[in-house]
Amino acid sequence: MDASRALSFFNHILITAGLLLSACVVLSSCNTRDARQENAHGEQPAPDSTVTVYGPYRAVRLPIQKGVKIANPIQLALGPQGVLYATNRTGEVYSLQDSDGDGLEDTAQLYCNVADWGLRSPAGFAHRGDTIFIGTAQQIRAFVDLNRDGQADSSWVFFQDIPNSEHPYEWTSGLAFGPDGWLYAALTTDSWNAAPSPDPKGYRGAILRISPNGRTAERVATGIRSVYGMGFDVQGRLFFADNEGGGNAREELNLLVHNSFYGHNPSKYGPQTTTEPVLALETEMAPSGIEFNRPENDFGGTGGQLFVAFYGPGERWTRGGVGRVHIQQLADGSYSFTEHAVADIPKLSDLAFGQDGALYLAQHGKSDYWYNAIYENEGAFYKLVFDPSITPKPLTARLNVGRPLSSNAIEAGRQLYAERACLGCHSLDENTELLGPNLKDVGRLLSREEILEEIMKPSERIKPSMMGLRITKKEGDVLLGRLVNASEDSLSLMLIGNSIVSVPRSEILHTEDVQKSLMYEGLLNGLSDAEKQALIDYIVSLGN
Repeated sequence: MDASRALSFFNHILITAGLLLSACVVLSSCNTRDARQENAHGEQPAPDSTVTVYGPYRAVRLPIQKGVKIANPIQLALGPQGVLYATNRTGEVYSLQDSDGDGLEDTAQLYCNVADWGLRSPAGFAHRGDTIFIGTAQQIRAFVDLNRDGQADSSWVFFQDIPNSEHPYEWTSGLAFGPDGWLYAALTTDSWNAAPSPDPKGYRGAILRISPNGRTAERVATGIRSVYGMGFDVQGRLFFADNEGGGNAREELNLLVHNSFYGHNPSKYGPQTTTEPVLALETEMAPSGIEFNRPENDFGGTGGQLFVAFYGPGERWTRGGVGRVHIQQLADGSYSFTEHAVADIPKLSDLAFGQDGALYLAQHGKSDYWYNAIYENEGAFYKLVFDPSITPKPLTARLNVGRPLSSNAIEAGRQLYAERACLGCHSLDENTELLGPNLKDVGRLLSREEILEEIMKPSERIKPSMMGLRITKKEGDVLLGRLVNASEDSLSLMLIGNSIVSVPRSEILHTEDVQKSLMYEGLLNGLSDAEKQALIDYIVSLGN
């Protein structure tokens, strides 16, 4: 090749490289726009006006109209090839697809249905390579899509040594592969079940560590209540969230310390030192899914931070939200935790970061008392997209300020609290467990209106752990109270007056759940509106 042709060829290479570089810049720009979800016309989709956001984020409800019908989604996770997967309470496992390329998923493509194997409650999801692991009430089952058509065509039992009854709250959740290659899973407590399955290994109410082949399992933590979300940070530490109640004074964020006891159901595991939560979560009630943002995903300066979905209290259908926790390790090896509210969205069951860096949210929606799907097409999915042009709403917008509290009103309420015998069933010290819920700091969890409604209509909404149980003994005696503990040999019942009796199963004719509050109706009959408000003043004043 002569010098002129070589120079020409070299110039051609430079021009081509420049075009490629320009293309990369354009593609990078496109990716940036995609992260903010601009459509083909350069417009951003309108945010959902019912959602309140406290950060620079645009909350968009996904227009899923095709494929699997949404039926109370209970799980959401990033799966093989960066595809998002979700599960319905009714058993379907499906991927979320963007069929028209506008940046918003609009199709739910069926991957499998665990009901086909007689399984229920697909509340756990993890994947290793192309294999997907689904945690159900009865077993953890593995699935794989061999021909890459989007549907599982092969499956097998990965782990099934799970105590299982027909109680609807018994889940296998929080599935996560650890740095050691083992699968970690949480088994919901059986403490509220009057007829639990035999559990000689103490698996239910524990976190298990399962070998890569599924043949070996060991308990790594006990005394958990309802751990739905678990996640490893970049340092390989496992965090998990647990719900208030049954010995848990607050909504908890916990750090796994191997072979530790976390406070719930001590009668099952024996007296021992309780490992305290690292943080009492305050964004909302009932934490569900948790996930660490990837360190490289800026998402408004939150790389590496923990995001938490909250279901909200019971059947209050307008409650729920998203929070984030900034975790920092200090020079002395301890940790600091700072919690921030991100958004108020009702009844969230899970959340996951998508491959594009946006935060996806699964909204469970309305259901029956047992979280079963009884409404048509109930539930939804949201996409939270970083948008620096948005001015966040001030956090003061969500503070439950209420009316000013005077010492006279508080003292009048204190007297009414005593006269109506509230102190006979409700503890105020955050630790003592009596017949009714602990009222310490309840004013932070519920509004004044919600507290009054709980008193006026005590059977309208009942927490699972507060449900009544009627025991009919063979000799004819009938006992009514709250189940405290169930073993293979006996049931322990807390009766009105806070006395606990142990009833041998050999003496029991039958048991019956009582979906009615143990607090009697008409507790405030005869009180004026001013007196009722004074009582609420006192209850609200019990907060920190």
